[in-house]
Amino acid sequence: MFVSVDGMELETLYHRYCIRLKHALFMSCLYLAAIICSGLLAMICVLHIQNMQDDINAIVILSILTFILLSVLMASQFPIILESEVWALVSSLTVIAIVSTSMLWLAGRHAALPLFALILAIHTMLPLSRAVSIVIAVVVTLGHLATSVAVKIKEDLNFMQIVPEIILLLTASWTGLYYRHMTEAAHRRTFVGTRTCIESRVKLECEKEQQEQLLLSVIPAYIAAEVGYSQNDIIEVRILMDISINVY
Repeated sequence: MFVSVDGMELETLYHRYCIRLKHALFMSCLYLAAIICSGLLAMICVLHIQNMQDDINAIVILSILTFILLSVLMASQFPIILESEVWALVSSLTVIAIVSTSMLWLAGRHAALPLFALILAIHTMLPLSRAVSIVIAVVVTLGHLATSVAVKIKEDLNFMQIVPEIILLLTASWTGLYYRHMTEAAHRRTFVGTRTCIESRVKLECEKEQQEQLLLSVIPAYIAAEVGYSQNDIIEVRILMDISINVY
C-alpha cells in the first residue's frame, strides 16, 4: 500500500527529511568551523601583535579559510540550493579540501588531532554518501601520513610516532561510521513505525467507508443521514438483517 501526504508518498517525504537533516548538520558544522577559525585568527593577532610579521602565513591562511567558510555558509542559505545534491557535494569537497590543507600546512606533523575532528565531521555532519565519505577519509589519512613521513625524513625524527597517529585517524573513521549507521538505523525504524501507523489508519478508514457504502445500499440515504449510524450501529443493523432473513 502506497500512502501519500499532500500528493507525495511517504518514502519521498522521508528522503526529503533526510536531505534537510543533513543540510542542517552541514550548516551547524560550517557555523562551528567559522567560529573556531575566527577565534584562532583573533587570538593570533592579539597575542602576536608585536611580531605579527613572523606569523603572516598563519594569518593569511586563516583569513582565506574563514572567508571561504562564511561564503559557503551564506550561499547555503538560499532555498533554491537547499535540496541540491550537486551543491552539497561541491561545497563539501571544497570545505574538506581547504580545511585539511590548512591543517596540514599550519600544524604539520601535529595535525592528527584537528584531522580527527575533521574525519568525524566528514562521516557524521557533511551531506555525503557513505562511500564518498569513506574515500575522502582515506585520502585525508594518507595525506597526513605523507606529510608526517616527509617531516620526519627532513628533521630525522622517529617514525614510530606515525603509528599511533594513523590509529587515531582510523579510530575517527570507525567511530564516525558506527555513529552514522546507528543514527540512520534509528531514523529508519522511526519512519517504518510511523508508516505502519498511517497505513493502519488509512486501511481502517477504507473499511469504514466500505461498510457505510454497504449500509447505504440496503437503507435509503435519507434514513441513514437522519439516524447518523455509528460504526457499532452499522454492525448491529447488519446482524438484525441477517437474523430477520433467517427467520423468514
